[in-house]
Amino acid sequence: MKHYPLYLILALFLLTGCTGQNEIKPQRKDIVDAVFGSGHIENRDQYAVTANTDGYLKESWVAEGDTVKPGEKLFRLTNDVQQTQVSNALTNLQYAKSNVQPKAPQIEQLKTQILQAQDKLSLDSTNYARYSRLVKTQAVSTSDFDNAQLQYRSSSSSLKVLQHNLADLQKQLNLSVENAAAQYNIQQENNNYYNITGRANGTILSLAKKNGDYVKKGDIIAQVAAGQPVIKLYIAEDDIQRLKVGQQTLISLNSNKDKVLKAKITKIYPSFDSNEQAFIVEAEFIDNPGTLRNGTQLQCNIIVEEKKNVLVVPTYSIINGDYVMLKDAKEKTQVKTGIRTLEWTEILSGLSEKDVLVQPKQN
Repeated sequence: MKHYPLYLILALFLLTGCTGQNEIKPQRKDIVDAVFGSGHIENRDQYAVTANTDGYLKESWVAEGDTVKPGEKLFRLTNDVQQTQVSNALTNLQYAKSNVQPKAPQIEQLKTQILQAQDKLSLDSTNYARYSRLVKTQAVSTSDFDNAQLQYRSSSSSLKVLQHNLADLQKQLNLSVENAAAQYNIQQENNNYYNITGRANGTILSLAKKNGDYVKKGDIIAQVAAGQPVIKLYIAEDDIQRLKVGQQTLISLNSNKDKVLKAKITKIYPSFDSNEQAFIVEAEFIDNPGTLRNGTQLQCNIIVEEKKNVLVVPTYSIINGDYVMLKDAKEKTQVKTGIRTLEWTEILSGLSEKDVLVQPKQN
């Protein structure tokens, strides 16, 4: 059984139960079995603000204690080269857009050629029709008719080619606009990497960098407390199997050790944390804790079992885990024990309230 701090165990009477200087009598008391742990307060959605790229920290718009919102600008890194790339991408986009305007030089040139081709086709069509009538009366030679027909077909094909070229040009120019717009968006997105923003509503806990510091991609610039406060507890390996969700927990904050707050277990992490060398358990307050500061250290007792009016003896009277010394007895008497605290040990069998024990000799 574990030993626990007295100020976190449910109230037990402080009577020693001694009838004489060295005589001890078993008593009936309420007793509590609890698992001890330590921990701290943190926010459920606490997160680190990190750099998305390399650069020098140019501007900081927040300080410790400031509140932040999602998308709010917090810091900015130097990005002169990136600004130039954004500017170039914007220039290319504007140029591409100008090329798709109806009065753009390339489009205007093809449209002019099409108008000329349409005029020529109209003339050649008229000549072809006239020669078609005259050849029937042999007013013109067959060769002249063939030439007129060939000229008409050639004009018609030329017009179709020019119209097809205009459609292709417009398609290519529109594609150029889309590509330029995509490149501009990419450069803008890259530029946004230098603007570091908040991810969720919260409060700046600490700043790891100051203006002028060189920041590498992934470096932590600040810590933000977001979400509701949560109790993080660290529990020893040999105790974790005794815990389950919903168990009552008594919390003593190091900032206010005189007050004990009730909480309950809400989550038990499945794996051992090698950094903390303990299992991690989460709890939430039942009592109103008032104002909580992130990182506040605490101690706890998690109530595993409570028993009312059970037979107990002072823990110091137990010898080698499960023996006691009765008054006037020459040999130790074996007992079966239950819950054990710093003060009291439950006796399941082997003693009665009428028995008298003596304090074991100190070795």
